[in-house]
Amino acid sequence: MVPAHLPDRMPEQSIGDASEQVVNRRLVAAALGRLTQEHRDVLRECYFLGGSVAQAAHVLGMAPGTVKSRTYYALCALRLAIEELRDVE
Repeated sequence: MVPAHLPDRMPEQSIGDASEQVVNRRLVAAALGRLTQEHRDVLRECYFLGGSVAQAAHVLGMAPGTVKSRTYYALCALRLAIEELRDVE
């Protein structure tokens, strides 16, 4: 089931020191590499570029509902990939 509303931006989080920041960036980059191109595209538009669902739908050429659904599943896949990579380290 896809939530009715997804946030337009990722929440701000406090990060300890610079080394932790580097590790987190590398972890997210590696996890993104495990996602499908479609999932990376929707995350790029909605989170990294800060576009709204409507803007992402226009850029990606899909319905807003598809953007919402794909974003939900992309975030689930990203979370799983991060957990898998943390288990490897």
